[in-house]
Amino acid sequence: VKREVKILKALTGHENVVQSYNAFEDDNYVYIVMELCEGGELLDRILAKKDSRYTEKDAAVVVRQMLKVAAECHLHGLVHRDMKPENFLFKSPKEDSPLKATDFGLSDFINPLRKFTDIVGSAYYVAPEVLKRKSGPESDVWSIGVIT
Repeated sequence: VKREVKILKALTGHENVVQSYNAFEDDNYVYIVMELCEGGELLDRILAKKDSRYTEKDAAVVVRQMLKVAAECHLHGLVHRDMKPENFLFKSPKEDSPLKATDFGLSDFINPLRKFTDIVGSAYYVAPEVLKRKSGPESDVWSIGVIT
């Protein structure tokens, strides 16, 4: 959890990352005070569209925001490692609400001298490199492609 707090601090200020305002702990727990996102998960919006579906134009807006998060993570030497629709929240219920990445619990810092060897992420969205135990930033891009 402490690594997640450190990662959230590194990404502070990015428009498509849920903001972390404070973190504190007691003898049993770590508490993270984060931005309130009232628009629900991306997955719920996708499922709610059922027959109407996302238009290519609307989908492009959403995908662009996810790619901006991946780029920001990678620029800071981070890999999210669990990009899926459930980990993207809308700031508000409005149709044009900004999308915010959340749940950086599996995220980690990149070491250029080694690949990640642990298998993490969500089964439907995990990259082949993760399953081969040789993953890095490319696994985030794969997951976004699956969502798309």
